[in-house]
Amino acid sequence: MRWLPPFIWAGIITYLSLMPANNLPDYDLFHLLFVDKWIHAIFYFILALLLFYAWNEGNSIILKAVLILFVCVLFGTGIEIIQNEYTTSRRFEWLDIVFDTIGAIAYVSIWLRRRSLDFLKKS
Repeated sequence: MRWLPPFIWAGIITYLSLMPANNLPDYDLFHLLFVDKWIHAIFYFILALLLFYAWNEGNSIILKAVLILFVCVLFGTGIEIIQNEYTTSRRFEWLDIVFDTIGAIAYVSIWLRRRSLDFLKKS
């Protein structure tokens, strides 16, 4: 049951990423501030958080962090490829992948920091 939240969240990301571009806001300020890119970072931050929550098996901390980061980046890249190949109003954008990665790295960093502090308190 703990895997349900990350799968639902991945479905929401997929749905929002593949909806026609004309359904999205198109304000100059929206583009100027890279709001859409920061939304990518937030979405993948949450995806990484949910994946860490779901995967509580006793594997290596570093291995777990690397694998979750890999899954997030691979998922984001896959979405970009699907947008480019199977939609008419969306295209592949490297900057989206960069911000997906920033969001995932942000949570992985927080998680690793928290784990290291927990380890230090126990020693």
